[in-house]
Amino acid sequence: MDIRKATASDIEGAIGLSERNRRQYQKYQPTFWRKAADSVDKSRTFFTGLLAEPGTFFLVAVEGRQLLGFVIARKFANPPDHAPGGDAYLIDDFCVAEPHHWLTIGEALLSHATTLIHEHGAAQIVVTCGERDLPKAEMLRRSDLTIASNWWTKPLR
Repeated sequence: MDIRKATASDIEGAIGLSERNRRQYQKYQPTFWRKAADSVDKSRTFFTGLLAEPGTFFLVAVEGRQLLGFVIARKFANPPDHAPGGDAYLIDDFCVAEPHHWLTIGEALLSHATTLIHEHGAAQIVVTCGERDLPKAEMLRRSDLTIASNWWTKPLR
């Protein structure tokens, strides 16, 4: 397995993994995680733009020509009333091909991204994870991440 910076040739594979993840998360929480009808086109535009975005780490794990997973870490502004001691990076788009890959491929992607982020002077990473995504949550716990907050939601219509 090789972990490297994503290229244009990785976009379609990342979209495929992302779409699978969206369908699963939609089952977990149908309102908050509802997949947009045009999510493929929007993802293509978004992912393509990230390839050249400074301060963004878009990494893929590949074996031969097969995309096994990807992670995207983007710098984001800390809320004005928080002072973590430096920049924070959000890891929101983070997928692996199969749930059992979280403890191997997912951990390797997170470790690689964390090293790059740390080398750029960041103080913290924030990783999103659906409440029922137990394999990913287990990998995050094993990687010494802790839960900082939970988002609770209620459909209003």
